Amino acid sequence: MAPSETLQNRLKVEHHKYATFGLRVLQRHPAVSASLFSKLFLSWCMPLVRRTHQLQMEDIWSLQDINTCEFNTDRFAAEFDKNHSVVWSALRVYGNSFAVTGIWTASTRLLELVGPMVLGQVVASTGDMTHLYQWLFILLVAKLSKAFLASHTILLEETMGIRFVGALKGLLFRKLLSKGTNCRPDGVVELANAYSSDMDALLLGCKAFHNLWIMPIQIAIASAMLYREIGAASFAGMGVIALVMGFSAIVSRRQSSAYRDVATARDDRMQVVKETFGSILIVKLHAWEDRCREKILQRRTTGIETFHLEQLVMTCGRVELEHIWTFMVIAASSIFSFWAGPLFVSTASFATYTVVLELPLTASKVFTSMALFRLLQIPLSDLPMHVTSVLQAQVSLQRILSFLQQPDKPMRPQPPKHHDGPTMVVIENGTFAWDQGEGVAPTLKNVSLTVSRGDLVVVHGKVGSGKSSLCMAILGEMHQTEGTTGVYGSTAYCSQEPWIQQMSVRDNILFGSPFDSRKYTRVVEACGLLPDFGLMAFGDLTEVGSKGRNLSGGQKARISLARACYSDADIVILDAPLAAIDAVVQKQIMTKCVETLLKTRTVILVTHNGDIISSPNVNRLVRLEDGSTEHSHVKPSEPVVAAKVADVVVKIPCVVAKPVMDNRSMPSPLWSPRTMEAGDKWNEHFDHAISETVGEEERAVGRVGLDVYASYIAAFGGWRTIGLLFVFQTATQVLQVGSDVWLGVWTSSDDAVVQTKWYLGIYTSLCLGMMVAVLCRTILVAVSGVRASRVMFGKMMSALISTPMSFFDDTPLGRVVNRFAEDMSLIDIWLPFSYAGVAGWFFSVASSLLTAMFVVTTDTVVRWCGLLFLPMIYVYIRVAQLYLRPSRELTRLWNVTNSPVLSFLDEIEHGPSIHLCWCGGIVHFTQTWT
Repeated sequence: MAPSETLQNRLKVEHHKYATFGLRVLQRHPAVSASLFSKLFLSWCMPLVRRTHQLQMEDIWSLQDINTCEFNTDRFAAEFDKNHSVVWSALRVYGNSFAVTGIWTASTRLLELVGPMVLGQVVASTGDMTHLYQWLFILLVAKLSKAFLASHTILLEETMGIRFVGALKGLLFRKLLSKGTNCRPDGVVELANAYSSDMDALLLGCKAFHNLWIMPIQIAIASAMLYREIGAASFAGMGVIALVMGFSAIVSRRQSSAYRDVATARDDRMQVVKETFGSILIVKLHAWEDRCREKILQRRTTGIETFHLEQLVMTCGRVELEHIWTFMVIAASSIFSFWAGPLFVSTASFATYTVVLELPLTASKVFTSMALFRLLQIPLSDLPMHVTSVLQAQVSLQRILSFLQQPDKPMRPQPPKHHDGPTMVVIENGTFAWDQGEGVAPTLKNVSLTVSRGDLVVVHGKVGSGKSSLCMAILGEMHQTEGTTGVYGSTAYCSQEPWIQQMSVRDNILFGSPFDSRKYTRVVEACGLLPDFGLMAFGDLTEVGSKGRNLSGGQKARISLARACYSDADIVILDAPLAAIDAVVQKQIMTKCVETLLKTRTVILVTHNGDIISSPNVNRLVRLEDGSTEHSHVKPSEPVVAAKVADVVVKIPCVVAKPVMDNRSMPSPLWSPRTMEAGDKWNEHFDHAISETVGEEERAVGRVGLDVYASYIAAFGGWRTIGLLFVFQTATQVLQVGSDVWLGVWTSSDDAVVQTKWYLGIYTSLCLGMMVAVLCRTILVAVSGVRASRVMFGKMMSALISTPMSFFDDTPLGRVVNRFAEDMSLIDIWLPFSYAGVAGWFFSVASSLLTAMFVVTTDTVVRWCGLLFLPMIYVYIRVAQLYLRPSRELTRLWNVTNSPVLSFLDEIEHGPSIHLCWCGGIVHFTQTWT
């Protein structure tokens, strides 16, 4: 019985190799059919927001065509091929959307200036309620317009970011597939970071770019409004603004340099992490856990085992955590300027206004000026951060561009699609080297070789004579300095070191080709895999571990051989595929596979086996000695067989491998000798096979648990540190409220003019005290954040390195890399100040409400009106919960789907020649990844 239609959808899981990507029914994006009202107010996304259960991939809409990776990569690559500039290509492709976001962002920032204007008019109002209502209506319209524009600006920014990141990642991936073999290992380590932290930095830089020209305009307009309020005294504030901006520029440059050092140190650390966990079986077999742990921690924490301030300041920045400490100190300086800048500006302005100009302060001038000072606080503090973000994006862009500019594999003229001649491979006096340039010694020299259609060519020689290099030269992976080379037909390659992907055994063999049950059975039988399928838990649907950890060396070699045999390539190059197989199985495979199954194709076989070398079925023997063809002998063959081979080969076209699912793609798995019945029992067993072999990454459910917060608090320094932060934050808010209240006392005092210096001195003291509290808080956050990074990294490192091998058999390397790359990047840099920022804003809002209710007014009725804030707070909390639930789930889904991508990149690293030299290999990989 044929599998059901539902089962056909489930089989896509195996084709895409990750259940996250395959096991879902695509839903049409609701924005496509949304009404104008729904698009204006973004109500089309509410069905997703209102979902109360844990979000699954089935709940996520499919991307619109314009937002897909493939579409954007094609557009971006077309421009990049013309000018070789990422920035110029991005402007050419996304320039219009980028300009629109700039205009909308500027409009929202200008609408913020309406608030101080209305406040001045309200304070100056003398009882004209009509005039007062008009200004309040203007304020309401301005706030609603700002919210409307801001929401659409964010949506357009995020959409443009999806397209840009998708295009850039697709371009990086295509570059990875086209690079030369000899420059790939270091590049993939950089690419793993480029797919996580560098992309995040690039997105932040793109979002921050418009603020570089909008915020100076905002500062200029606010300064002009300040001049209208306090006259020449505003010039003192403008001078302070210039000093603050100069300080911010210095901080931004230092922060950019520190971030570049962090990124470089992270690359060095990630190299060791990937080496360790990529070879974790060897590490555990030799009991090297402690040695590898120390090696990684040396690149992470040397010099920062304790957190004395003097030691931290005097460190020379040799390892990652030292660079992170430098970055955190500079970030703390930037945050200090956020709070201190407006205080310096207000103090200088009021001092000049009252002491130098000897003018009295009024409530209207004070509150309007204070609103303008608070308005200046955002651009003055955020401008350094935005400059830093742009500079960090520039650093990441340079790293990405350096990867894109690495040389491609050597190109040679493409052979004709239909070649009917007798010659398939020809090398005439060829000299080949792995690197280009003068003084590079060639690996192969004076190589001459001619291979005819249907020949079985055996290449042999002592170790290091250049046999594998000859295979690479035929495949086009080496630089040819002399002679000519021609390869006529498609190629399939089986490397000396078997290359296995983390997917089912069947998909490893198919390699994206359509499933043909008869052909598939012949191939696996010829390669001696049927007995192995009988020993596997789910037959050929059993998913192998990362790099085939749960397979023996012989099984991996035979699966790689079966992959080459299943392809429709004209030329099959086998680089010692039988070296890991025992003599009996070697003889069976040679007879059934090489001499029978592949007899109609051109085969180039590298081997040391004397029986194979002396086999009468070999048409040509090639002996290599020190990189040269020392001996090439043509063995006689029967003309009748050759004629038959020629007749058959002409009829075999080159089939480009790509994912195709047809009716023949649905046979039952090879459970031999345990055959499953068709129907529901087969479906149930297939479900069990997928769930057991995929090893789907787990993710948390519901809210972030209190134990997570408790773990971070403990790493942060415990409740003692939290208590100190509470004290500093409370002192900051009390002093800020005190300075505002003191201004009210100053302006309402009858002897304000006489006691100006006394009032100004108290106000200045309160501001200086607030600056000290802010400085202490930021330094404490920086020190504790670095401590938390060290502690959590050490715990994760110890836990993973001590985990049993069974964990790594089911866990792709990409998941481990994702923890050490993306997640640690968030903990290292962004998490400490994010928590501190949330706490700061909470204290600020709470202190403002309490001040308005119990300090500013003494009217009991007005104080009781403050209770009206309670339902408003409740509404805000409900809206926040409505947003946080899907946002939290989407973040978790993103983390889950990001790990397979990193695993996929790691697989590409260890299979460079296979995917490049395969017939349609790049097409298969690009379509699978996108």
